[in-house]
Amino acid sequence: MAKYPDLLAAQSDGLIHFWAMEETAGTTVADIIGGWNGQCIALGGLTPAEFDATAVVTPAGHGRDLSANWDGAYANRNRIAVIQLAQSAQDSKLSEITVRLRYFHRTKIWDTYSSMRSLSLLMLGRGFPQGVYLDVFGNDFDYLAGSQGATITDPMVEGQWYDFVIVGDSNSVDLYINGSLAASAPGASEFAIYDSTSTADSCLIGASDWDGGDPYLDQTVIDGIIQDVGIWNKKLSPAEISAMATEGVSEPLITNIAPITYEVELDFTLPITAEFAAMANPAEASLDFEFPIDVSVSGYQDWVAKLPPVEVQELYRLVITGSRNGLDDLVIGGISSWQATNQAGSRSAYLQAVIPAADQYMAAIAARQDGDLVIQKGYKLLSGETYFEEIMRAFFQDLQPAAGRYSRTLTVSGRRRWLPFSQGHRVLKAVRWKTTQNGKRRVFCEIDLFLQPGMTVDALGETFQADFINYYVNENDKFCEVGER
Repeated sequence: MAKYPDLLAAQSDGLIHFWAMEETAGTTVADIIGGWNGQCIALGGLTPAEFDATAVVTPAGHGRDLSANWDGAYANRNRIAVIQLAQSAQDSKLSEITVRLRYFHRTKIWDTYSSMRSLSLLMLGRGFPQGVYLDVFGNDFDYLAGSQGATITDPMVEGQWYDFVIVGDSNSVDLYINGSLAASAPGASEFAIYDSTSTADSCLIGASDWDGGDPYLDQTVIDGIIQDVGIWNKKLSPAEISAMATEGVSEPLITNIAPITYEVELDFTLPITAEFAAMANPAEASLDFEFPIDVSVSGYQDWVAKLPPVEVQELYRLVITGSRNGLDDLVIGGISSWQATNQAGSRSAYLQAVIPAADQYMAAIAARQDGDLVIQKGYKLLSGETYFEEIMRAFFQDLQPAAGRYSRTLTVSGRRRWLPFSQGHRVLKAVRWKTTQNGKRRVFCEIDLFLQPGMTVDALGETFQADFINYYVNENDKFCEVGER
C-alpha cells in the first residue's frame, strides 16, 4: 500500500516537496506540496509534441521519460530532457533530511571525455557544499549530502526500477536502494536543497552541472524514467524506508493527490463606515468599501477581520508598476503560480511569478522592466465585491519566456533589499505543522495578508518573531512558512 493516503497526511509527516510527475503533457513538472515547480528543458530545442512525449504512464501512475526523444546516438544527447527547478525563493538549510527518487534505468550515456559511462540523477543545493547529489561515473555510484557521502559499485542493471533514498542528520548520512541500506557516511549538521542566492543557476533532476555556464552539463543526462521525487525535512527511519520501497511497480507514494481545500470564514464584530486606507508595511493602499466603515488607526489595519461573516474566495494577482516608465500599472490576474521570500534589512526579499498564456502581455511587460513586481491577495465576496491588498514587492529584474503547448509562459522575478522591519502581532491560522531546527521555529500555515518581517506571531501556544516569510502558491495549494533565525 502507499505510504500516505493524501497530501495532508504527507505534509504532516514532514514531506515538504513532492514532484508527483502526474502531468500528461506540457513542460511543467509541479511540486504539489511546496510549489517549487520545475520545467522540462533540452539543449536540443524539442517541439511541444516532443515534450508531451516525455510524460508517460508508469506502473504506479505517470512519470517523465526524459530520453523519450533520443535515438541512442551520443552526438544527439541534447535531445534528452532535463528537469530544471525554478530559482528557489529561499536559501535556508535543513538539520535533517530525506530525499527519495524513483527511477527506471535503461542505459548510461557514453561520455567521450572519459571513455566511461556517466549519469546524474539529482543535483540539489546548487552553489552550496552541503548540497545533495546522486551521480554515476563509470562503475562508481556516488552520493553526497551535507558534505558527507560515499562511493559504492554501481548497482544498476538495465531495464530495472530503482528506489533511491538519501537520509541524513548529525549521526549519519545514509544511502538506501530498494529499501535496503547500501552505504553509510558520517553525519552532518546542515543540508542544502535550495540553490544559493549567489548564483543564477538552478537545481536539476536528471543532470548535473559544474561548469557554471549552460543550464546543465549534457554529459550527465540520463536514459530512463523519473517516476517521482520527494523531500522530507526529517530523517526517515530504516523501517519507514523499507516499507515504502516498491521499486516503482505497485503504487504511488501518495494515494490521493487532490488539492487540500480550506473554507475561510471571516468574523465580524465592529461597525465600519466611509473610506479608509489600509497599511501593510511598507506599502499603503486605499480601499473604497460599499458597506459602512468606522475605523481609523495608525499602522496596518486588518480590514479582513471586519468583513461580514461569509465564505470568500481567495484571489492572487500580479501587478507590474509602470510609473518609472511613464505608464500605468499592469494588472495580471490568473497567475498560475508564485513563490517568494519576504525578509527585511540587509537580507534580500525575493519574488517569482509564472504567467500562463503570456503572449497577450509580452509587449506591456517588456515596457515596464524598470518597475516593481507586486503580489496582491484579494477576497471575493458572495456579493461579487472584490478587495485586494499588497503582500510584498520586489524590483523587476528578470523575465524568462518558455514555449508551452499552445502559448508561451513567462516567469518574472526580482529581489529587493533594505526593506524596513515592521511592528505588530499576528496569530497564525490554519497551522499545518510546526518544526524546531537548531532552536529556531518554523510554522507552515495559511497566508496572512498583513504579516510582515519583524512582527511577532503566535502559533500553537508559542510566540516568536517572524524573521522571514516564504510563500508557496500554485494551482493546487497555497500556504506560507514563517520562521525565525
